[in-house]
Amino acid sequence: MDYNDVKRMVLEEVDPVLKQKKKKEKMKMRILTAAEFLALIVVIIVVLYLLVGTSTISGNSMYPTLHDGNKVIYLRINQEVQRGDVVSIKMADGSVFVKRVVAVAGDNVSIQQGKVYINGNELEDETAYGETVTDGSQEYPLTVEEEHYYVLGDNREVSEDSRSFGTVSKDQIQGKILFYFGKISR
Repeated sequence: MDYNDVKRMVLEEVDPVLKQKKKKEKMKMRILTAAEFLALIVVIIVVLYLLVGTSTISGNSMYPTLHDGNKVIYLRINQEVQRGDVVSIKMADGSVFVKRVVAVAGDNVSIQQGKVYINGNELEDETAYGETVTDGSQEYPLTVEEEHYYVLGDNREVSEDSRSFGTVSKDQIQGKILFYFGKISR
């Protein structure tokens, strides 16, 4: 520091007008920094809301993969859904289901003697628990329409899924499950 810098600092400390001006500038900088930080937080929240969503598992239809009360995070973008993906589905009545995609557009689905067949081949699904029975509300074999998916819960004996409400459209898919919070059981 040179002499002029020291002189200015001493004057700022003893001159009440300069001291008040410096105090106001510091307060202005703090408010500006806080506003920038809050704006950044709002932008992050909005971007995250547009990119990801959450659902809560209700019931045991996805057991043993997911359990009642687990929270799942799904990706809203990238709607390229494939067989085996676990997705969040919003129904017309507003209810939300989390199910596994077992068939995509053009696939032929049949359920016989507790087993699922896709395009004539038995579905080898290590995540399935129990027998896959039908309630008679769907006729088999069925062909999955364009931009639709056939979904099943992993716990086949208690799941409400495409066997009762039919195929789901691409528009009903909220997103693919990225990860979940809860106990891991395999």
